[in-house]
Amino acid sequence: MTIEEKLQHFKEACTADAIAAAEKILSDYKNALEKDFLDYQNSETRLADMEVKTETTRIDKEMNKELALEQIKLRMELGKKAAELKEKIFAQLEERLAKYQETPEYVALIDSQIERALKFAGNDEVKIYIDPNDESLAHDLSVRHDIDIAISKYPFHGGMRAVIPAKNILIDNSFEKKISEAKEKFDVDMEVL
Repeated sequence: MTIEEKLQHFKEACTADAIAAAEKILSDYKNALEKDFLDYQNSETRLADMEVKTETTRIDKEMNKELALEQIKLRMELGKKAAELKEKIFAQLEERLAKYQETPEYVALIDSQIERALKFAGNDEVKIYIDPNDESLAHDLSVRHDIDIAISKYPFHGGMRAVIPAKNILIDNSFEKKISEAKEKFDVDMEVL
């Protein structure tokens, strides 16, 4: 083997070793870059997931807040509508009571209320009051029950009131009292509507 051939062989062997070493370095570097890229992707995915979760939570809270405000607004509107409806119902009731007070049935009701009050009082003194609007009935009622019927200074929308001083009792059969009690108990169920 000549020197030229030996040099050529040495050159080929060195080149092969250098190429192999370079390929190994490139392979290691490529693997390291792929690992770094994979780590970076995972890290960015986690960050994106956290941002999505944070933003979702913020949006949920904001929506819940808006929903709560809207529910409060709706409840207030329902309350207002219920109050309007209640007022309308009781206005109609008072109109009907006014018409009822012009009927013979109303006079019969006053008669029965006076009769019950007298029976309850027994032998005790009783003071019977009727509404100022019923003043025209006072004389007939006085004669019928053989008792003085007083006209109240204050209107109470019909019915009658009786006072039994000996027992310290007020019998309040006034329509005003009945309407007031009905208004307190009355509740409009807006969910049904």
